[in-house]
Amino acid sequence: MNLTAETASQVTALVKELVGDLLAQDNQARERDGLAQAINRLADQTHQPVPLTKETRGLRAGRFLRAIAGGRTPEGAAAFARKHWGDETMAKALSASDAEAGGVLVPSEYSADVIELLRERAVIRSLSPTIIPMATGSMTMPKLTGGATGSYIGENQNLGVSEQTFGQISLSWKKLAVLVPMSNDLLRFNVANADGIVRDDCVASLALTEDAAFLRSNGSAFAPKGLYHWATNKFDAQGSPTLATVTEDLATAILYLRNANVRMLRPAWIMSPRTEFYLRTLRDGNGNLVFAAEMATGRLFSFPYASTTTVPDNVGTGTQSEVYLADFADVLIGEANTLEVSASDVAAYHDGSNLQSAFSLDQTVLKLLAHHDLGVRHEASVCVIEAVAWTW
Repeated sequence: MNLTAETASQVTALVKELVGDLLAQDNQARERDGLAQAINRLADQTHQPVPLTKETRGLRAGRFLRAIAGGRTPEGAAAFARKHWGDETMAKALSASDAEAGGVLVPSEYSADVIELLRERAVIRSLSPTIIPMATGSMTMPKLTGGATGSYIGENQNLGVSEQTFGQISLSWKKLAVLVPMSNDLLRFNVANADGIVRDDCVASLALTEDAAFLRSNGSAFAPKGLYHWATNKFDAQGSPTLATVTEDLATAILYLRNANVRMLRPAWIMSPRTEFYLRTLRDGNGNLVFAAEMATGRLFSFPYASTTTVPDNVGTGTQSEVYLADFADVLIGEANTLEVSASDVAAYHDGSNLQSAFSLDQTVLKLLAHHDLGVRHEASVCVIEAVAWTW
């Protein structure tokens, strides 16, 4: 069909008007529904997966958790998402979810987003330990406890026999439970960024609790054994810290690992914020900052470092801390690839100071369950400097 110039111009103007209206409607929908809703809607319209960025990762999980809080069961949550948000994509995902005796399993693709965020925000995970998926509740791994030996021989002499010696390390699921209270206003109304708020609160709770256990838990039947209790190399920092003693203590920790033939594939430090900023402000006799430039790049003695409040500043005499050095290639985290969630609007929870009632505060409490364990294949790969009094 041949169009006249005038007709073609009219069609072009009509198309621009329609496209402009659609874009305006979509911008309004983004503001009203939030980023996660827009992602789901565009995916439905184009039938193509929307690429996840660092900012959008985990928003689907946040919306899933928010729906469970509003509907309690997969069926109720699907109806909640459909009724309150008009989110058919999430409603379908909720309808297909598995329910356990105590809660609902978060779909593995959503759980994977949360676990990926944990790698950025949990200190232990951020230092690149070896992650092992554990589909079942336990796993046994070999570990090297002694090396083979060799010797030079002459002609017609027998070669001495030697062999490596091995042990075993057993990982078994330990159940981490965190409670995340949220305002019911986040559930009732389609508030922009509400999915991100829920996502960030859940990830922060998981990261803080996990780091505390992975660092210092004593390895009871219900909790993982932390790095402090795996370490076979421990020594006290020298008293009355000076540049010379601090430098010597840090070098000694490195030497402990080197003398144990640790491979040093992914070595890294962990310390408290107080220790970090003492080192950042430590000066030489001429007033020059010694470690500040290197630590600004995230390294100390050429190794990456991280600081966290889960390293205590009140051990020993009550004002002392610890510094960890480990080759994280030998640190193993075995974990399930799904999270379990349940919700209640009548639960009580402790906020650290007082017992709070979710019902009285018009809140809903999410309970998240994660299953994992931590182990070290070579105990000498972890060194702890104790009695650290590096402070002003």
